[in-house]
Amino acid sequence: LMTSKRLLFVDIKGAFGLGKKVEFTSLPWTTVTAFGVKSAGSFMDKDSECLIWTDFDDIWYPPTEGEDSPPPPPIPRRSFIELDFQKDKVDLMAVHRYLSERCLRVEGGHKDADGYYTPNLRPYDMPVSPDIMAPTKPGALDAVLGWLGNDAHALNPAELNAQLHGDTKMLQDDERAVLAYKAGRDTLVFTNKRIFIIDVQGMSGKRIAYKSVPYSSVRSFAVESSGSWDTDSEVKIWGKFYWMDGPGNKIKQDLRKGKADIIAIQAYLAEQTIGSQDGKAALPAGATAAEAGKVSNLLSFLGDNAVSTNPSEIEKQFKTSPRILQSDEKVEQAYKCGRDLCVFTSKRIVLVDRQGMSGKRIEYRTVPLRYCHAFKFNTAGSLMSEPKCKIYVSGAADVQQDLSKSSSDVWSVQKILAEKILKK
Repeated sequence: LMTSKRLLFVDIKGAFGLGKKVEFTSLPWTTVTAFGVKSAGSFMDKDSECLIWTDFDDIWYPPTEGEDSPPPPPIPRRSFIELDFQKDKVDLMAVHRYLSERCLRVEGGHKDADGYYTPNLRPYDMPVSPDIMAPTKPGALDAVLGWLGNDAHALNPAELNAQLHGDTKMLQDDERAVLAYKAGRDTLVFTNKRIFIIDVQGMSGKRIAYKSVPYSSVRSFAVESSGSWDTDSEVKIWGKFYWMDGPGNKIKQDLRKGKADIIAIQAYLAEQTIGSQDGKAALPAGATAAEAGKVSNLLSFLGDNAVSTNPSEIEKQFKTSPRILQSDEKVEQAYKCGRDLCVFTSKRIVLVDRQGMSGKRIEYRTVPLRYCHAFKFNTAGSLMSEPKCKIYVSGAADVQQDLSKSSSDVWSVQKILAEKILKK
């Protein structure tokens, strides 16, 4: 049952549903962090599905039966819920439209006092329009898929908006596609409310999952350029869910080389997840660590230990080429570790990971400070030990960074994190 406040599951126990024991499970809409629908496949597949991801970890790992036995597969339980519908008996697009109304933010007044985007879900006393559940026009979905085609390319947002607002009404009335890309059979769309993925599966391509991740569920993201021999660039999303095709909270989508502007994707994700909150510095002017010389090349090789580098030079680089930072964002500390870079800004942590022999495949990962909940530091000991810091992130991989004993001001980083995390 889908009510104005929750999803209610009624499970009658016993054989053939004839038992007297009944289980009632309630999931408030506020616990739903992603959703989707999946069409049935070929003639052998009799069920379509509704997909629900929640914000709590209920995954169960069954014990092994013996020492030599492989571990049984984990069971998601209420961390990920699949509801089977009889094929052709349920209007999947109508279900998708209803879930969009309940799980996506209502436009207007969706930023808090600090400029953060907030979920701002539809109030329970605001009914969903009956038009949302109106039957989808026959053949409308096939028409959209036919328009998308199978070749890899960037999609025209205006044309895509017309398609997704047409007979299928995949997008809400006040929702618009901003960036969209086609890679193989899959489609990745960034709207003003969500990340929308059309995932074509199976040999026949008839089994299709339509997945939606509201921006309020995104905890970290990364874009990765293609290398010398790679044909694909990538975008990675870490969300506030615990099961995504198995235990884990990462979504990875390939994008064809030269077909996607990964810096534009990075900038748009930053706007939607970080928002426009105050980008003031946590450190007073001149309180950063000692400069380690002018940076002549952002990704030059500096050795194996992290060395503090000039924040103003990194900020200048990251606001021009590549344009990673927002206009009011300040770089407070930056450390080079071999070919990689760790940057602490007034809004986030940026991790630059240079990969491969050529070093041309580069990942830019963003961890918003708003989702950093705890941190610790180890000062340097004797001999070869180095100072280290670890930041615990809600819903994404933790950040660990070694710092050079000779040139890093550990307490500057501690002050940045204390100012941004403890005063949230």
